This record gives sequence, structure tokens and C-alpha cells, in this order.
Amino acid sequence: MGYSMRDLASGKSGWVLVVALLALAACSPARKPPAPVPPITLFSCSDVAVPPFAWMAPEDTVYIEREKEKGRDVPSHSVSAGVDLSSRLALCLKEKGVSASAVAVNGEGGLQEQVDALKEQGYACVLLGRVERYEERIGSDWSVNRPASVAFKVLLMDTATGRVVWKGAFDEAQQPLSDNLLTLRRFVKRKARWVTAGDLAETGFRGLVSSMARAGGRLTPAEEVPDGQ
Repeated sequence: MGYSMRDLASGKSGWVLVVALLALAACSPARKPPAPVPPITLFSCSDVAVPPFAWMAPEDTVYIEREKEKGRDVPSHSVSAGVDLSSRLALCLKEKGVSASAVAVNGEGGLQEQVDALKEQGYACVLLGRVERYEERIGSDWSVNRPASVAFKVLLMDTATGRVVWKGAFDEAQQPLSDNLLTLRRFVKRKARWVTAGDLAETGFRGLVSSMARAGGRLTPAEEVPDGQ
């Protein structure tokens, strides 16, 4: 069963609501450019490394086969998406004022060896992610046969002590608005579109980074601000 733009809004009344909300957003006065984000330190983490996500999710064979039918040879998500997710998460951290970098790691070593190597490179903390479900959208922005669905866990580790200082999780499959009115805010932010799995994961990253900052964020003193900030 597929979902169209109409299904995403669901019904005449839902469609009218969507049109009204999007029109209101389009007609709103132009926002001023955001003020510079003050640099913050998360817990004891002056610099945060974000390696590629570990992959525990089943292979999305349905999506891969659909793409092959269209003549597109797509790589396995376990090969490509882990790096993409670390880049997206690092960017979300930077937008909050955290000094963070997506980094490559030696896949041959164990977790502790990787953490030790990042410590030697000067990273105070490492943000580790593990993907447990990653199903790509099958369709387009306006019509899908299957919505995107992702689930992952992340934890922030102090490289000096090996102590986990924070952890969080995200789990969402995009739904039509009629199935869950609590998703209205996300629905409007997404401009009534069916999003990709990467974009869905980014929604989770922004929420988790905000939670992390509330739990352990503090303004970084000027003398501690890394070069380039």
C-alpha cells in the first residue's frame, strides 16, 4: 500500500489544515539571520569526535531491489549511511556551538583501540552511534510506497576515563498526520513532505543534541575556545 501527499494530510479537513499552515509559513515575515551561537562545552568534552555509526540494522533489501529495477546500483546502507550519519550528527553539534568533527577510524581495531586512538588525536570525548533500523523511503517527496523508518542509539564517552557521560536513543517511522496528530509540528517543519531516512535521522539528532546540551552544556570560556570557532 502506498501513501500520497493526500494520505500524509489525510482527508479534506486535514488537507485544508495543511494548506493553511503552509500558506501561513510562506507569508510570515522574513526572519532575521540567527545570532552567532556561543561555543559550549558538553560535560568535560572540549572537542568531540563522531566516528561512522556501527551498523546493527538488517540490510534494506527491498529498497536495494527497487533501485536495481530502475537501473541504479546503490551501495549497501551499512557501507555508505554510517559515514553520512556521523557527518550529519557532527554538523548538528556544531550548530549548537559544540566543537565536533566527523572522523574516520581504523575498522580493524576494537572499540577501545579506536577510542584510545581518538584520545591520542586530542579528542576529549567520542560520540558513538549504533543503527538498529534503517529503511529508506521508497517513493518521492510527495508520494511513497513505503515511508522512511530509522532507529539508533548514541552515547557520549569520556576518552580519558572511558566513562559514559550521556546516552540517548531515537526511533521513528514517518506516518500520515491522521495516524498521529502529535506529529503536527514535525509535519509542518517538513513542509508536508515524505522525507528520506537520512533526513529522518537528522530530526532525531537535533532533538538528542538539544537534550545533551540541556543536561551538560556550559558556555566555553574565551580562553578555551578552539581555533577557528
